[in-house]
Amino acid sequence: MTELKNLVGKQKRVVSISPQATVRDAAKSMAEANVGAAAIMDGTKLVGLFTERDVLKRVLLRNLDVDAVRVEDVMTKDLICAEEGQHAADARYLMQRHHIRHLPVLNAEGQLVGVLSIRDLVHQEVREMRDYIAMHEG
Repeated sequence: MTELKNLVGKQKRVVSISPQATVRDAAKSMAEANVGAAAIMDGTKLVGLFTERDVLKRVLLRNLDVDAVRVEDVMTKDLICAEEGQHAADARYLMQRHHIRHLPVLNAEGQLVGVLSIRDLVHQEVREMRDYIAMHEG
């Protein structure tokens, strides 16, 4: 089984943003990196996650000004996180159980090592299925 530390090591794009950034700046950084979530960092500490859903539900639907609102006021603060030693199946279960699409992954010291998306997990499952099929073809 694949451990999360091996999946986050394959990621090319982890966007981290200051809590004081504006919603526009955060959304722009996410769009430029082609990601759906950004880690909100206070120094080296993960303090929140800002997602495309947050933009829609907490900003646009409330008619807030993207140039005036700070990310810290609209980010997801109650985070569900995984540890880098957990398996991909554990991460998938957490994401399904909590209805989330992005999962921060922390090391033993509680520091962020990456943010997995549901897409990352689907790609991993497809790779594992291909490997299984290739091993059992006769």
